Amino acid sequence: MSVFFMTLIASQEAMYCAERTTYGASCQNVPLSEVNTNYRYDRTSCAATSYCSSGTCVNTLTGECLPSTSTACDPEQGGFFYSLPKDEVAQCQVGCCLLGDGAALIERVRCDTLGKDYNVQATFRGDIQDELMCLALASPEAKGACVFETDRGRDCRTITRGECQSSAGEFHEGFLCTAPELGTICARTQRTTCVEGKNEVYYMDSCGNIANIYDANKVDDIAYWSYVPGVEGVEVSVGDGRGNRGSAIYGYCDYLMGSTCKKYTRSIDSVAPRYGDYICRDLGCPARDLLTSGRYRDHGEEWCSEPISNFENAKPGQLSYLLYCYDGEVHYELCDSFRNKLCYQNTTTGAAGCIVNQWMQCIEQNSTKDCKEIGDCKVVTGANVLRTAYGTEKLLRDSESGKDIIAACVPKYTPGFKFWDPSATILDGSTEGTPISICNFASIVCFVPYTQEVAYITTWRAGASDECVAACKEIESWSSAKCYEACTPVCFDDTLGSKNANATINASWATSWQNLCVSLGDCGISSNYLGGEGYNKWKDLFLGDKIDWTTLPNADSKR
Repeated sequence: MSVFFMTLIASQEAMYCAERTTYGASCQNVPLSEVNTNYRYDRTSCAATSYCSSGTCVNTLTGECLPSTSTACDPEQGGFFYSLPKDEVAQCQVGCCLLGDGAALIERVRCDTLGKDYNVQATFRGDIQDELMCLALASPEAKGACVFETDRGRDCRTITRGECQSSAGEFHEGFLCTAPELGTICARTQRTTCVEGKNEVYYMDSCGNIANIYDANKVDDIAYWSYVPGVEGVEVSVGDGRGNRGSAIYGYCDYLMGSTCKKYTRSIDSVAPRYGDYICRDLGCPARDLLTSGRYRDHGEEWCSEPISNFENAKPGQLSYLLYCYDGEVHYELCDSFRNKLCYQNTTTGAAGCIVNQWMQCIEQNSTKDCKEIGDCKVVTGANVLRTAYGTEKLLRDSESGKDIIAACVPKYTPGFKFWDPSATILDGSTEGTPISICNFASIVCFVPYTQEVAYITTWRAGASDECVAACKEIESWSSAKCYEACTPVCFDDTLGSKNANATINASWATSWQNLCVSLGDCGISSNYLGGEGYNKWKDLFLGDKIDWTTLPNADSKR
């Protein structure tokens, strides 16, 4: 009997507490052969060790609080071990978590984790343990009726949930203070008002609370005075869908469509509201305003002071303005003081704006195609055109025929400059180009050699200048015939008379130079945009007294 007992004792293997076993388990009582000796182990029960004692693992990554051993709570996985029961760990306390407009009764660590996950401010209220009370804190910005018990009865204010809770009121989301079921002292009225930061006209109850948007058809509608839009089928009528400008019935104003809430004024508003003292004011500009060109203009509408085509022969002082209607008044903006920018209105879209007048590129063009591709240039023809540096006509290549024609590329929209200051520059900030340098392109002195085949019998005729022909052949490499043609002046009539050499200026030639002159800018002789005359007349620019000046445009005008 004793021999069997001794044999049984000897056969029992010693047990160890292994922090980690050979098969990956943690904190197990196992034989030495199953102990992972790379970790801590002792020949005792795990309950008696510090490294395998039980506690709570708080995981900040998952937001969980779980019973655990210190070994199983891995810091690299977000775990923090507390050798305390879960209900004694502060991070595991249950309370009300406020996240944006939501609320939930959860643990503190879970609340913090959700705030990080959704990138919102998380507020933990450990003092609130009741789930219904917690849910009541959700959507603090939601509006509704807040009822207070007072000596006068159940008073009411339309405020947010948060404001109502801080005032210890009874909150009813989606309700108006005039809802019969709330039993408040606030009643329906016919009064209206404007609300700061909003464009619509609103009803106002007897307690001074803002109700729904004004609608004369619903002045006695109980549901419309009980709930906010979207609750119990309540809807706001948009009226005419155009901002209800001057409507007596609807208060759904729309600033983008040209209306906003204003107090009714008899001298401004054509129609009085059916109820209340406020209306959707029409922000358009009336046709009676001189600057609207006799037309009604919508709020935000833009237009030009005059069509851009009027600047094809602009006069000194004539300027282009961009006008627009804003809040019932006409405002204007000068495009440029010297017509380097002009107002243009798209006839299809109606949009208007100041665009650059690219007139300075016109003189540089050498063909009709290049000239026409620049929208601000035009081709003019006439007896004389721009000249080269050596005095011959600067002809323009006709892109269709390939031939040189008597024409010039000039600004389509006449620019302006400080003609009263010859040393001034054409463009602000530029160091090149003066009124004199531009106008000189259209200046000419006509030297005419005359011949008479039979003295005192045949008529005098103009002939080509030898110097001009020589320069033409050398520089342009033209044939003699072309150079003789280009160098034969046309400033006087061919027939000069048989007995004298008093020249008669060719009217077509003078008209051509006049048109060329004024097309380059504020050059030559011209009345200003108001019709005011200057000091000279066109005939002062030409020698000779036999020209019929009545055939010239602006014959009697001055600059």
